[in-house]
Amino acid sequence: MSFKAKLDNLAFVNKSIVPIFYVAELVDLIVSEENVSAREVLRGSDISEHQLSEADALISYAQMLKVYQNAINISSKPGIGLRLGARYQPQHHGVLGHALLCAESIGDSLRLVSQYAKIRGIMFDMIINDASDIVSLTIPDRLPLGPEVHQVAVEEILAMLAPRGSSNPLSLRPIDISIDYPAPAHRKQYEALFDCPIYFSADTLTIRLSKQYLSTPSNMPNAEMVQICEERCKAILMRLGAGGNTVERVRSHLVRAGRDFGIEAIAKSIGMAPRTLRRKLSDEGTTYRDVVADFRKSLALDYLESTDFTMDEIADLLGYGDTSNFSRAFRAWTSESPAHYRRRIREE
Repeated sequence: MSFKAKLDNLAFVNKSIVPIFYVAELVDLIVSEENVSAREVLRGSDISEHQLSEADALISYAQMLKVYQNAINISSKPGIGLRLGARYQPQHHGVLGHALLCAESIGDSLRLVSQYAKIRGIMFDMIINDASDIVSLTIPDRLPLGPEVHQVAVEEILAMLAPRGSSNPLSLRPIDISIDYPAPAHRKQYEALFDCPIYFSADTLTIRLSKQYLSTPSNMPNAEMVQICEERCKAILMRLGAGGNTVERVRSHLVRAGRDFGIEAIAKSIGMAPRTLRRKLSDEGTTYRDVVADFRKSLALDYLESTDFTMDEIADLLGYGDTSNFSRAFRAWTSESPAHYRRRIREE
């Protein structure tokens, strides 16, 4: 089964909300470096070469992830994401980029990114914790990416945030950076981007900054233009249905919740009371139980299709008390047992 099919059960990954520009840049990078055709990089994504030149075209996360995986499989050079992220300038990020150029300070720019990055198809959330003199930017995945795509996406984000002169309103000078995977062979490319310690094998991708540094003024502050651009960003979020709704926030926190899918833990991580979370989900036409069930189903399908985990291990990873509870839930989702599903998929 294709990677796109594996993600079908997370409804939002199949919405056409991602600007095609970013995939077009990745395709251009791989074509220029590897002497392959664009068609080869797009294989299996249902994106045509013609679409790459359509400035307003939108694709889904599932299509985007397929192209990323193709690029990884084709590329013979490490650091794809670092080279891709270095290509981007503020104007490449549409109305959000214009807002960043006119923001009053670095802190204001980060606020805009944390609120509106979804309109540009960014695969991460940004959580700003400024409770002390050290501000922490925690950057979790918005959806399950897989380790290879996750690394490329992290590299892309780091290259976009690296100091590149006064033209980049998001040029950060961190105290340190923690990255949530082991140091790659090309770690020196990371270290060349920032003049600060970089730690690998951390629990989360986190960038720490001085709170005082965030007050650094931008070169072209324009509060009126920021307000105009921000209103446009809000309108795009509403139109795309990507407005950071409660269902998506819950899914994002479930990704990094480990085995604790209880509403108390998730509500606390989001920053609201369980009762408030239930009410907001009800307003969006669903329940916490249904959101967790959809999330567990998507992970179960992925584990059964792409790993050799035992049924006991999968049940434990999904937070079920025992294998029989997992099997009953899986039968309710698919009308077949987990073991039968795995055999059938692998035979196909």
